[in-house]
Amino acid sequence: MGSRASSILLALSRLAVRVAADFQNNFENITRGSDVLLQWDQINATDYPLVIQSRLFNQTSQYGANSLEVNITSELDTSSYLWTGVPYPLPYLETAKYEVEIWGSRSSAPMFASTYFTIAELGTNNNENNLAQSSNGTTPPPSKPTNQPSSTHGVNSNAAIAAGLVVPVVVILAVFGFVWTQRRQKRLIEERRKQREQLCID
Repeated sequence: MGSRASSILLALSRLAVRVAADFQNNFENITRGSDVLLQWDQINATDYPLVIQSRLFNQTSQYGANSLEVNITSELDTSSYLWTGVPYPLPYLETAKYEVEIWGSRSSAPMFASTYFTIAELGTNNNENNLAQSSNGTTPPPSKPTNQPSSTHGVNSNAAIAAGLVVPVVVILAVFGFVWTQRRQKRLIEERRKQREQLCID
């Protein structure tokens, strides 16, 4: 229990107190899956090779937090590094805070350390920029209108109108044909009856 409490206090203390970043680049407006060019000052040749570490802190409760640390790269002998697919190889957590440190081959403490930063989901910054433009009185240009007729289930309005005109015509023709057939049958029956009467008289 005591070791768990001490680890939580250590994580919270490191989360609250950090020195200023020594990186030449900033860690603002970073989105998930983006690439960040890490740059730092030149160091002595005896400090190479370098190791870049990344760490996340995710506060799970008022007194609890999770921490995970991984090496982004090692055996580095340059003053810059392109970190691709941020925050890989760390997992992405929307509520987590991240940091990056550079360690020398003989250093007992990180030589360069970033401030704690958050990583936004892809598309979040674009939405914020659109809201900022709206608040400043500028709005993005409207999309081009389309001249194509709207359709529902593959049938457009013209086809619907044509169908509405055809159905009454078909009904009228069917009724007319039925009446004409009935009258024709009556005439035939009447003619046959007259023929039978004439045969009987003869």
